[in-house]
Amino acid sequence: MEHRTNSAPACPDCGWPESEIYQVVSRHTTSTGMVLYTRCACGRLQVRSLNVPGAHRPVSRGRC
Repeated sequence: MEHRTNSAPACPDCGWPESEIYQVVSRHTTSTGMVLYTRCACGRLQVRSLNVPGAHRPVSRGRC
């Protein structure tokens, strides 16, 4: 296995950089943003929580 000299997060199995998403398996919205399931080049499944600004604010509804 190749030794990585930078401190960027990488897959513990193959060293693929986490910043480079190989495959998006699925994505789901949550009250604070989104949960993203991705697959690494080696096949390892990863779960990422993405915060979206303003996602936790209630939706204002006008009166009819």
